[in-house]
Amino acid sequence: MRKPVSIGKTVESNVWDAHITKATSNKHYATEYKKSNWMLDEFEIVAKKIKRGDPISEGYLRGVQRDKLLEYTDITIQDLEKYLLE
Repeated sequence: MRKPVSIGKTVESNVWDAHITKATSNKHYATEYKKSNWMLDEFEIVAKKIKRGDPISEGYLRGVQRDKLLEYTDITIQDLEKYLLE
């Protein structure tokens, strides 16, 4: 039997994903975000997901995106090993 997932964590990640999608999908919202001097840092977001043990895209495990993730954040190869073993 599968262990139930906390509804709070599920909703939290869905809300954040929806927020990111909204921020990057519409010219109006992109303009508003630029006015606030706030930048969406995909590598910081992925680094936080890795630290929490959340699923991440395969692209961050290999190639150029992995190299940038390792360069721009405090994530190490050891942090990525748990994803590579699955």
